[in-house]
Amino acid sequence: MTTIIVTVVLFITVFTILTIMVIAGEYKLVNRGAVKIVINGDEENSISVEGGRTLLDTLKGNGIFLPSACGGQGTCGVCKCRVLEGGGSILSTETTHINRKSANEGVRLSCQVKVKENMKIEVPEEILSVKVMECEVVSNNFVSTYIKEFCVKIPDGEALDFKPGGYIQILVPHYDIDYRRDIEVPVPYFEEWESYGMFNLKYKNSENIERAYSMANYPAEKGFIKLNVRIAPPPWDGARNRFKNVPPGIVSTYIFSLKPGDKVNISGPFGEFFIQDTNREMVYIGGGAGMAPLRSHIFHLFNTLKTGRKVSYWYGARSKLEIFYEEEFRAIEKKFKNFSFHIALSEPLPEDKWKGAVGYIHNVVYDNYLKTHPEPEDVEYYLCGPGVMTDAVECMLNKLGVEPEMIRFDKFS
Repeated sequence: MTTIIVTVVLFITVFTILTIMVIAGEYKLVNRGAVKIVINGDEENSISVEGGRTLLDTLKGNGIFLPSACGGQGTCGVCKCRVLEGGGSILSTETTHINRKSANEGVRLSCQVKVKENMKIEVPEEILSVKVMECEVVSNNFVSTYIKEFCVKIPDGEALDFKPGGYIQILVPHYDIDYRRDIEVPVPYFEEWESYGMFNLKYKNSENIERAYSMANYPAEKGFIKLNVRIAPPPWDGARNRFKNVPPGIVSTYIFSLKPGDKVNISGPFGEFFIQDTNREMVYIGGGAGMAPLRSHIFHLFNTLKTGRKVSYWYGARSKLEIFYEEEFRAIEKKFKNFSFHIALSEPLPEDKWKGAVGYIHNVVYDNYLKTHPEPEDVEYYLCGPGVMTDAVECMLNKLGVEPEMIRFDKFS
C-alpha cells in the first residue's frame, strides 16, 4: 500500500514539475510583456505592444494593415515585410514564399513571426495609409453564370486613393447562409445553378476572415468600389455526379448573399499589379473574374491617360452568356485606333451563333497574333485569370523567348 502511495505522489510531483517547465518555456518563447516595435526607422513613433501574438495581428491591432489574402494562414505569401531586428529565424512555413536572397535581406511573412522581443521592421510606405472602412452595398448583380459585379459606396468624407490594378480586402463576419434562401439567381443563370445542385449548398461561418479582391473600377471612378466576384462552389465529384463534401468559398458565399443597403467592412488599398511606365506595346490576357484589374488598367490608360501605346486585350470565356463589359471595351476600341479587344469562346453554344475565335485564350492569342509578331519578347504582358489559364499563357510566352520581367500577374486559383 505504501509503495502505491509513494508511486502516485512521485508521479504527481514529476507531472507537476514538467507542467511548470512547459509553461515556463512557453512563457520564455512567447514574451507577453511590453515590446517596442520601430517601423521604418521612426523611433519617435514606435509602438508599444503586448507580446505573444503574430506580427500581422499585432500591427493590425495598431492600425497598420498588411495585406493577407489567406487570413493569416501562411498560404498566400502576401503579408511580407522586412524584419531588421527581433523575430527569430525564418520558419519552414515561410520559405515556400520567400527565396534565399529575400530571406537574407530580412523578408518575412508577418503572419508567421511571433512578437516576443523588441523589433525593428520595414513596411511599404503606402501600407501606412491603408484604411478600414464600413461601406454600403449599392448593387450586387450577376454579369455571368458564376460572377457578380459587386459595388459598394465609400463613406462620405472618405477617399480611397489607389492605382489601377490595386485591390482591397473584404472582412467577413460570422454568418449562416443557405444558397436557396439567401442568393437570388436571375433566369439566364438559374437553370445551370439548379442542374448542379448549387441551391443545396449551405455554410455556417464561425470565424472572422478576410480575402483580397482586385478593383474593377479605375481611379477616376470615385466614391465607390467595383469588384468582379466569382462564386467558389466545392470541387465537383465526377464519379458521384455531385459536389465533394467540402465547404464552398467562405468569402464569395458571403458576398453573393449581400443586398443593397447592407454594410460591409473593407481595408485597402493594396497592390503590386501596376502599369509599367514605358512606351512598350501591351498585351492583356484574361479570363473569368480576371476581368477586374484588366478593366481598371485599360480604362485608366485610355479614359484618363489617353495613351498612345499599342494595347490589345484578349479575353476568354465559355460561351456568350459569360461575356461582360463588351460594350464598354468596344467603345474604347472605336475611339482609340491603338486599342483592340478580342474574345475567344471555349465552349460556344448553338444558340450563340458564334463567328469569332473558338478555343482556349492562350492558343487563340498565339495563333492569331503572337505567332507572327516580329518581336514578342519586347511586349509587356499583363495576365489575370484562373491559375490554369495563366500557367498556360506563361508556358506559351516562355517558348516565345519572353523574359519573366516582361510578364506581370494578378494570379488566383
